[in-house]
Amino acid sequence: MLHKIFLRILLWGSTMLAVGLLLSTYLSHLNPGKYWITGFSGFFFPLLFPICLLLIPVLWWYKRKEQLLLCSIAVLCCIPAALVTWGVHIFSKNNIVKQPNSREFTLMTYNTSSMGLMAYKTDKDKEAAIYKVVSKNSPDILCMQEFYSNDKPDKEHHIDSLMQRGQYSYHFFTCDKTQWDTWFYGIALFSRYPIAAAAVIPCGESKVGSGSSFLQADLVLQGDTIRIFSVHLTSYMFKGEDYDNMKAPGGGGLVYKMRSTFQKRSAQALQLAALVAESPYPAIVCGDFNDTPVSFTYKTVSRNLQDVFLETGSGWGRTLSFLSPSLRIDYVLTQPSFRIHGSQVFPTHPSDHFPVMACLSLKKH
Repeated sequence: MLHKIFLRILLWGSTMLAVGLLLSTYLSHLNPGKYWITGFSGFFFPLLFPICLLLIPVLWWYKRKEQLLLCSIAVLCCIPAALVTWGVHIFSKNNIVKQPNSREFTLMTYNTSSMGLMAYKTDKDKEAAIYKVVSKNSPDILCMQEFYSNDKPDKEHHIDSLMQRGQYSYHFFTCDKTQWDTWFYGIALFSRYPIAAAAVIPCGESKVGSGSSFLQADLVLQGDTIRIFSVHLTSYMFKGEDYDNMKAPGGGGLVYKMRSTFQKRSAQALQLAALVAESPYPAIVCGDFNDTPVSFTYKTVSRNLQDVFLETGSGWGRTLSFLSPSLRIDYVLTQPSFRIHGSQVFPTHPSDHFPVMACLSLKKH
C-alpha cells in the first residue's frame, strides 16, 4: 500500500516539477512589465533544476519511462539557464591580483546598505566590515550603491574617508537624495584613474535615493577611455507591514508592490541596455540588479556582455547574505573588448550584500 502511494507521489510530483522547471526558465524571457506574473518565475529555478536532476536516476530505477523522459527533456532544455546560474570553472586559474607592469586594473562593486546606517544610526560592525574588505583588496575602481555620507562634523563623512584610506584621487557621487542638508544618499564611484566625464542619468524614483539614477563615468586608463555604469535597479523595499498586509486590496498588498517593482525594473533594464549599446567607449556595467540570472532583467542587460563570475568563478556566486544561498543579484558585466583575468565574491560579515571584484584589462587593438 505504501509502495503504491509512493509511486503515485513520484509520478505526479516528478511531472509537476518538470513542468515547473520549464515554466521557471522560459517564462523569464517575457517582459514582466507587460506580463507581471512572469517576474516570479526565475526565483524557483535554482531549486527546481537540481531536484529534477536528482529525480532522473530515481525514475530510471523505478522504470517510470514517461516521467523519466519528461524530466530528462526538461533538464536538457534548461541547461542554458543552469550555465548562467552556476559557475563551472572549478579547476581553472582565477586571479584577481594585478600583474606588475601590466595594463590590468581591478574593479569592485558593493551595495553598502547605506554604509551600515539604519534608523539614522550607524551599525559600527557593518561599517568596519565595509572598510576592511575595501582596504584589504584595494580595488583601483570602487563602485558603491546605496551609499551614504554626511557633512555634519560629528557624523560619518564616508566620501573623504574612502578617498583617503583607498588612496583615490577621483570620485563621483550621484547624490540622489538629501536629508537635513547634510545627509546624502546615492551611488558613488571612487577611482585612481582620471574621470574625464560623468553624468547622473535619471531612471525612476526611489524614496531611499539610490535607485533613482544610473551613474555613468568615463575613465582614462593608460591613454584609453572606458565607460562605467554603476546601477542599483529598483528593489522591493519590503517592510514589516507589507507582510501583514499581503491580502490587502489596492496599493497595500505585498503582491501589488512586487508587481509595481517588476514593471519599474524591466523598464530600467531596457533603458540600461540601450545606454550600453550606444556607448562610444568600451563599457562595464556593475551593481545591484535586484534580480536573479534567470530573469528578464539579467537577460536584457547582459545581452552581448561577459559576466565576470561566469567567465572565471564556480558555484553559486552568492551576493546576498540572507533569504537563500542561491541569490546572486550583484554583477560585473563587460563588453567583449575587455579581457577577464579573474573575479571573486567576498563573503563579508556582517553585511547584507557581498562585494564582487574583478581583474580586467582592455584587449589590445
